[in-house]
Amino acid sequence: MPRSKTKVDDSSVEQVITHIRSCIVSGKYPADTKLLPKLIADECGTSFIPVREAMRALESEGLVTYIHNRGVWVTPLSMSDLDDLYRIRIELESGAVANSDKFSEKEIADLENILQKMAEFRESGEDSKVIRLNTDFHFKIYRKTNSPRRIKLIEQLWDHADRYQRLSLKYRHDAADVEHHEILKHLAAGNNLQAAKALATHLETTARLVRAGFDVDDSQSQIAHN
Repeated sequence: MPRSKTKVDDSSVEQVITHIRSCIVSGKYPADTKLLPKLIADECGTSFIPVREAMRALESEGLVTYIHNRGVWVTPLSMSDLDDLYRIRIELESGAVANSDKFSEKEIADLENILQKMAEFRESGEDSKVIRLNTDFHFKIYRKTNSPRRIKLIEQLWDHADRYQRLSLKYRHDAADVEHHEILKHLAAGNNLQAAKALATHLETTARLVRAGFDVDDSQSQIAHN
């Protein structure tokens, strides 16, 4: 996508990036949807230029695709992308756990508290809070690797994964809870390698369930045929 030559306010661009990313991940902007800069600018209360720069940034993340003379589209979903996505997630996320610093007793207690709150919200049917706490649980672990670049990559991959999971997988509470406690058990024992293996198993199971529920015919992609 061509770069704008006009200087823009970075905060405005970040605002638009956050808005578009949220709309894509939540499904408000479905796969294969053409993005309309004027509409997005109106939604964000900005000019066209920050929208253009935001689209460039999201193109680099793979969430949108620019087609010459046809505009910017939400990147389509595909089984091959799903498989590649989880393969990379397993490598990056299990690697983060394997190479993380030792967890203190307080940090382990904080993670245990998150799992307890997840169980409570699950009982009350507050799935959105369960999902938010699930993210907190994982990233509190990943950030112990002290690698901002790795964390940034993982965050981008989670955005992509959410698109698939929202289409094909209801949050698998019971199995995920057992797997989370297995990861935490090994971290508490100071065995990061076993925790990394438990995390890899957790992600592999999630990938299988997402794959089983995912049914998208690549041939129907508007982007692929234009």
